[in-house]
Amino acid sequence: MHSLPEMGAKPIAGFLACILLIQLGIYYRTSLHASISSFGSGSSDINNEAFISGSFGDPVRNRHPTVPLSLKELDVLDKLSDTIVQVEALRVFGKDIPHNIHGATIKGQTRERAQQIRDQIQCWTQNGSWVRIDGHALTRPPGIPHIGDSRFGRCDGRFMKSLDQQAQEHEGEGGHAHYLGELDEKNDRWVVREATKYKWVPNEAICGQLPLSKVRAAPSTAYEPFEAAKFCRVLRQRNLMVVGDVTQYQLHDVILSAVQKPFVCHGELGCLHRSPHELCATSNLKFSRNDVISVPWAIDPEMEEFPSASTVEQPWATDELLQEYKIVLLNKGLVWRPDEEFLNELVFTIKYLWRYYPNTMFIYRATHPISNNCTALKEAGEDEAIAGKDGRSTVPGTILQTPLSQSPVRTKDNKDPMRVFRPTLADVQRQNKMAKHIVEAAGGIFLDTEKMFSLRPDGRMGDGDCSRFCAPGPLDAYTDLLYNTLKILEA
Repeated sequence: MHSLPEMGAKPIAGFLACILLIQLGIYYRTSLHASISSFGSGSSDINNEAFISGSFGDPVRNRHPTVPLSLKELDVLDKLSDTIVQVEALRVFGKDIPHNIHGATIKGQTRERAQQIRDQIQCWTQNGSWVRIDGHALTRPPGIPHIGDSRFGRCDGRFMKSLDQQAQEHEGEGGHAHYLGELDEKNDRWVVREATKYKWVPNEAICGQLPLSKVRAAPSTAYEPFEAAKFCRVLRQRNLMVVGDVTQYQLHDVILSAVQKPFVCHGELGCLHRSPHELCATSNLKFSRNDVISVPWAIDPEMEEFPSASTVEQPWATDELLQEYKIVLLNKGLVWRPDEEFLNELVFTIKYLWRYYPNTMFIYRATHPISNNCTALKEAGEDEAIAGKDGRSTVPGTILQTPLSQSPVRTKDNKDPMRVFRPTLADVQRQNKMAKHIVEAAGGIFLDTEKMFSLRPDGRMGDGDCSRFCAPGPLDAYTDLLYNTLKILEA
């Protein structure tokens, strides 16, 4: 077993001090006394975002105890965090940022080639759109048939209830009723939720012209749809471990549903200690619930370091597991951590993988912002709506929701610090950029999917949960992205 104290990341010198100086120096006009004295008092008027933030940990920890920031001040904070994280990456990983991507079998790896690969993956997530595909253009219903945790089928449950009601009405009129997953020949549409009919399609006019596609012996850079057999081939007999909070647990379900393998465990806390799921004949999948991407057994009580009771930190980064699972898919999720804590925990974990497990491929996906209005969409009958030829819902009393054309923009923090819940959109964006710096500096891959999924306020679970998606739904796009990422890393 490696000696953990020798590789522990040093505290990020001056980070907290800088943040405090910026806030206190520029924003001294704001009184902190009222904020701190009222911090943690709670409120019965909890908005949707507050409810979700609380569901991922202690609600008190998700409230911001300091001063609110304007958009200009948030921009200052972004620039400060960029500088700090670049300096920290240089300090931890050295001036020669690794040119190799850990766990990849790229022929003739160079720093330039590694950057071309990252640019190609980045292009797939940044230059594209959600395209609606329906009717005879498909040979089967859109969306991956979900066979995992039944909680994620909540939206289908609402849709089926609406179909049952319509069936009774049609049958009473002597008409033909339609059922979930059926092709409505007359109207050339599949009878499934509208949220499942949109597929993420990268812009090949842009992504197909990047330098990587012109490199001799480069892999095909064309973005291909997921196929289980091809996915197994690019896994190269390696096992995959998914690590993160409850939002990451959904990816475990999405991947298994895509290969249509039996589930042997359900629940965010039960999978680590159960038998792994079979992905392919020679590859398995396991999920570990770790809300902050920590290495829990490295905690030193003598340094007064203790795990938080409001988070779950299952010990995934053990020598036994990392010897067995050579691909690790990471994400911290929506459990709020101040920037300095987030950076410390991330650096410690990534440095551990980088130093002791150089043959392990680690992929970090961006955290997705929540949808602030998903509850309103559910109340408007989003799940029950079926698009007609005029672009409106054919189901009375429902409103059709489509993906956004532009990403939501950040807003200034609420004037009342007790009403500012974390993470806000600005927090998610800032910490995603921090993660990208650290992960790529250590030879990992960063999937910058924040923009993709910020365009999808629809397809969420609702009922107070506006961070996770129903299944099948928008998260199915990850199967294509993960397959193409692994394919391009196996050239």
